[in-house]
Amino acid sequence: MDLANFRPTHLKSLASGLVDQVTFVPHLPTPGGDVLATHSFSQVGGALNLEAAASRLGLKAQHCSPIGNGPRADAIRAAMAIEGVETLGIEEYSSGDSGLCITLVEPDGQRSFVTISGAEGVRSFSELEQYSYEEDAWLVVYGYELVYPTSKDAFLELFASGLIKSKIVFDPGPTTAELTPEILDWVGTHASLISCNQSEYEKLAPHVSPECWLLLRKGAEGAELWHHGKVVASAAGRRVNVVDTNGAGDVHTGAFLAALAQGNDLQASLELACRAAEYSIQREGGCTGPTWKELLALS
Repeated sequence: MDLANFRPTHLKSLASGLVDQVTFVPHLPTPGGDVLATHSFSQVGGALNLEAAASRLGLKAQHCSPIGNGPRADAIRAAMAIEGVETLGIEEYSSGDSGLCITLVEPDGQRSFVTISGAEGVRSFSELEQYSYEEDAWLVVYGYELVYPTSKDAFLELFASGLIKSKIVFDPGPTTAELTPEILDWVGTHASLISCNQSEYEKLAPHVSPECWLLLRKGAEGAELWHHGKVVASAAGRRVNVVDTNGAGDVHTGAFLAALAQGNDLQASLELACRAAEYSIQREGGCTGPTWKELLALS
């Protein structure tokens, strides 16, 4: 794939939208113990972190996943409307309310998760085959959808169907250790771009084709873009006051995709993505990506 010259018209996401219950704690509780939180709030997260980051930077984003029916689902629809994210999830496949992610944030910004899947975690091939997968689009797939027992088989059937013409962006996330070799082999040979951190990549590495582009996020050290085993671009991190790293990787990926779509070269896109992630981690919660005006003020 000629990543430097790919100019997608939009981004489609098969990832899950859910509500985050973000809770700030002095430390994680010990087994069987308790800990007093400093504060907590609810907000829409999951897929919206990346979708909103891309949308705020001018890349049209479409959410292709069931949202459900209930108070959390209503919050997700409202948040996506505010962010300009088009919801294409097919209502007839929605059952029950959307899911919840309990997010524990420690003083250094590190976060841990407990995910309770809802309507977004129940997928079928008959749902997935109704979306269009155009050649001029990015298609975002998260690891969560490939480990949910109620969606994994549907995605494997989609992958084998030949319907996907879009350029696949895969982010394994915290589920990397649970992905089967079969899934890792398919993703490693069919994804155009994999976005992950160092520990996630160590699990993926044996399965990734040299043709696949790798967006390697390195936290405070910045990020690197790899292709055919070589570093094609690198961007250094900047020291900032870390408040919350929740969703920062999603913001980084969304900003990188949007920057490329706007015509920036690989190096500039990587640098802009790092600045966007740094902007994000200085704020509480997810969906904290910048607008172009805010981003350019940091560069």
